[in-house]
Amino acid sequence: MKKAALIAAIALPVAYTGSAWYLGQRIETSLNDQAKQVEGIPSIKVVKRDYQRGLFSSTETVTFELMGDVTRAMQQAGGPAMEAVKITVRSDIRHGPWLGGAEFDAGVAQAELVLEGEAKEWVKKVFGDRKPIEVRTVYHFAGGGRSDFSSPGFTFDLPVSDPSDALRVVWDGITARVDFAEGMARYTLQGSAPKMEMTDAKGGRIVMQGLNFSGDQARLFADDPLLYTGTQRFTLDSFGIHDPSGTLPPVELAKVVYEVDIPKQGDFIDLIARIGSEKLTVAGANYGPAHYDFSFRHLHAQTASRMYRSFVAMSSDPQTMLNPEAMQAQMGQLMGPALELLGHAPVIAIDRLAFNTPQGPASLNARVALAGITPDDLSNPLGLLAKLDAAGELSLPEVLVRETVSGRNQGQIYASYGEEADPQEVAAMANALFDQQLTTFVDQGLVSRTNGQLTVKAAFSKGQFTVNGQPFNPAAMGAMPQ
Repeated sequence: MKKAALIAAIALPVAYTGSAWYLGQRIETSLNDQAKQVEGIPSIKVVKRDYQRGLFSSTETVTFELMGDVTRAMQQAGGPAMEAVKITVRSDIRHGPWLGGAEFDAGVAQAELVLEGEAKEWVKKVFGDRKPIEVRTVYHFAGGGRSDFSSPGFTFDLPVSDPSDALRVVWDGITARVDFAEGMARYTLQGSAPKMEMTDAKGGRIVMQGLNFSGDQARLFADDPLLYTGTQRFTLDSFGIHDPSGTLPPVELAKVVYEVDIPKQGDFIDLIARIGSEKLTVAGANYGPAHYDFSFRHLHAQTASRMYRSFVAMSSDPQTMLNPEAMQAQMGQLMGPALELLGHAPVIAIDRLAFNTPQGPASLNARVALAGITPDDLSNPLGLLAKLDAAGELSLPEVLVRETVSGRNQGQIYASYGEEADPQEVAAMANALFDQQLTTFVDQGLVSRTNGQLTVKAAFSKGQFTVNGQPFNPAAMGAMPQ
């Protein structure tokens, strides 16, 4: 028994030490891979990286530069003098398998910003002695991990020389959690920011409350670090603008939703976006619920990725951004993948644009499909039209259309009879003219009139244009009373 206990007393520390060394090596490899992925993003440059690996713990210090080449090129071209934005992050890493307490896993890293000079002083004015950002990442035995992000709240008065320009910012902080697979090949995200408020000395207020965000995405291609498929969702309980000076109209939004879904089906992806607000009040008029949904469907994934990477590289190249001729040349180079994308028959749509007006609901939807466009089609407009398949529907309150068209008619009547014409008679004439115009359109089948709504459905397919299901005759427009 004593011999077994002695062997155990020696073997266990050796085994634990070996495990810690192995897990530390795995974490370093994972972080090296992440650094290589960042190097593939043109707008971000790793200017310095130091990794000190020990037996039971390690330290990584990385300095990133954002849009540095563009900033320097702008200065050389006579632009404003400014330093490129650099961010230094230090991570203290503890190797597993024991992370403290009852927590066991491959490792844990505590990351924070390293600030110096003016940046450090400015951050101290806002956050005091608290850390502005903290990130705790747990690395899993099976690969990947979980990061918890937090930034504390603060109340900050912007320094001004004139008290009438005073501005106070109140921020209740933000938290987020990211669960990620090895190499960020896939991740899920959950986060929230309770409240942000800005007030000025004149009583103006901008308030945002109840921001929540989430995501569930997977990288589309291994060699593209930025393009993901999956979902992202942002919700906001309320947003308001109150300006007693009248410079800005009062605005109130409630239950705001913005979500993007990028599903992949075979070699193709869709991009579907939805924006909505249950309440949308501007200057006392309520336009809610309001919705704007749009989509790009049947996009060839490989072509979309190549075009996206080309655009990111172009927008991060100072020689291109500051040279109109170079910019034009690069845009010309994008025409190749753009035409290739059109060759795969994409569908572009406003799936829903809907809101309420004081006169009633208004809505619009439209869809455009292109059946395999080729470069030759661009030089043949008739051939291009033959491949176009489009449809749309517009519905407006009759009262709103009457007010708009009658107002235009009144202007024409005053132009004919002079400004001394009787306003009531002019209004009656304008309304009578509108009724004649509307009756003509309804009789010709160009407009549907139902329950106080005027609706027009238009379509273009196989070279034929129809309105409300019947061929459209442009000569019918001439029959409208003037």
